[in-house]
Amino acid sequence: MDTVHMDDLRGLKKKVYRLHNVVDAALQLNSVLEEEQIVRSFLLNLFGLISTRSIVILTAKTPYSRSFKPVYYQGLAKSRAEQLSIRKADPIFTLMQRHQNCINIPKHHHLTTNSQYLQLVAQNGGHLLTPLIHRNHKFGLVIIGKKHNEQEYSNSETEIFTLLTNFLAVALSNARMYKEMERISLTDPLTGLFNRRYFDNYLKTEVSRARRFNHPLSLVMMDVDSFKNYNDKLGHLNGDQLLKNLASILEGTIRCSDVVARYGGEEFCIILPEIEREGAQHFSERLRHTIYDHPFKKREIQPSGRISVSLGTATFPTDAQMTHELLEKADLAMYEAKRNGGNGVAAYCTS
Repeated sequence: MDTVHMDDLRGLKKKVYRLHNVVDAALQLNSVLEEEQIVRSFLLNLFGLISTRSIVILTAKTPYSRSFKPVYYQGLAKSRAEQLSIRKADPIFTLMQRHQNCINIPKHHHLTTNSQYLQLVAQNGGHLLTPLIHRNHKFGLVIIGKKHNEQEYSNSETEIFTLLTNFLAVALSNARMYKEMERISLTDPLTGLFNRRYFDNYLKTEVSRARRFNHPLSLVMMDVDSFKNYNDKLGHLNGDQLLKNLASILEGTIRCSDVVARYGGEEFCIILPEIEREGAQHFSERLRHTIYDHPFKKREIQPSGRISVSLGTATFPTDAQMTHELLEKADLAMYEAKRNGGNGVAAYCTS
């Protein structure tokens, strides 16, 4: 076999090897749903296939953010990475689209004349940049610096970079979609609090943990007094807003270790890990006062002239040993508070 054919064969083998690695990288990226793991897998494959000195991955923290900020950077200082933050509406994205969604700054040096962002990228050592796009949705940007050997990126290396970034975009998009679906399945759509399904499962876990470590755990159930009166007189929209406002107060009152959920209708539940009966009563009284003193809209139409709540508490292990018993007894205590005229706190009592 002559030298030309041998060179062709070696080149073909090299292309097949690279293609195999790119396909393997795609499979790895789409086998996990945690963003941190996805980025780690992307970086391992990128550095393995392309010997780059630095990288910055920019994306939006929320769908409503107006700019992309660095979520990961390597090979350059934090201050320099932060300089590369970019508005979603920056013209650079249109420019990249015109150049097959990848700009090679050394090869497209003339483009930097009319682009402040490209000038900034060049000043910070960036060589290649490509957007994170999936299903026509733009949600980030990836920038890599020069190679370790100081040589220019070849066409095949540029293709690998854009391919890997496309795979990264798909994997991140899927992970975020999964996370959003998971969030929706576990939260109440009106208040944004956890829903009953999540709460029941979490309570079982916390009771098991309290039993294992011999720690107390208290449960608080809360019901809005005369909610039907408020709803009937002001309409469901105002009733819904009242529940949203109550949810905000609850979230602002609990500790980081506590969990609050909308249990149904105008009922809310709060898990207080490592809190005994006295602590649960103190917490409930403080919450009751906070709600009673809050200037809710049209609160004067209520029988008491204020928005008030009734709260019941039960504690593991003194009041109950099992999850369902704890719920039942907190519920009984809450209705005891309502029978006593509302706007009060009652602890479960065996007598």
